[in-house]
Amino acid sequence: MPRYLRVAQHLRDAIHAGEFPVGSLLPTEVQLAVRYGVSRQTVRQAIGQLRDRGMLSARKRIGTRVDAAEPGRHFRYGFQSVADLLDLAADTEMLVDDREWITASGRLTAQLGCRPGARWLKLSVRRVAPGESRPLCCAEVYVDHRLAGPVATQAVFRTALFMLLEQTAGEPILEIRQEIEATVLDAVQAERLSAPKGSPALRIIRRYLGTGHRLMEVSVTTLPADRFVYSLTIQRRPAEAG
Repeated sequence: MPRYLRVAQHLRDAIHAGEFPVGSLLPTEVQLAVRYGVSRQTVRQAIGQLRDRGMLSARKRIGTRVDAAEPGRHFRYGFQSVADLLDLAADTEMLVDDREWITASGRLTAQLGCRPGARWLKLSVRRVAPGESRPLCCAEVYVDHRLAGPVATQAVFRTALFMLLEQTAGEPILEIRQEIEATVLDAVQAERLSAPKGSPALRIIRRYLGTGHRLMEVSVTTLPADRFVYSLTIQRRPAEAG
């Protein structure tokens, strides 16, 4: 095993044993290098391993903070088909924290891509995975009010919501448009996700369109950077590879 992985394991054991409690700062890189008899570069790599797993976070001009006693699970986002969305829904649960009926106006119409005055059921949700202490992500989901009946009172979703809307509408979702942008967690999102305020995240906006480009659902999902990996496979055609 490489030295940095051995150091990472020692640090993980020390955190789990309470030597470095959650919320405390780790010793400096120099102190850890002396403790484990390795270079600062090796310590830096070990800390990077635990940061990637959600146990540590760097604080500028402060140090390295212990965020969790156990490593979090990284989910790999590779949404290249509807099947990928269905797989995520099957492996997790979507919990509804709040719901309200709204009428789109101003900036919201631009974000949703709808006309002013359109009515929506807005669901504030968190997606959780079995055995995980922290949510994978949080989201605001907007459902066309004409299709919202079957989902208006549901507290937990164990299948993709758009599948339920298809059944209600009697027509399939023909197109899902996706936008991805960088962001940071505000105070409300940080509290919902048990994450530090201002930490990096991605925002994914999906618009679900039916027949005639009818907008049936919009989801605005926020994912903390320490809990997921977004992956995309790009394949070359034989002619391009030649």
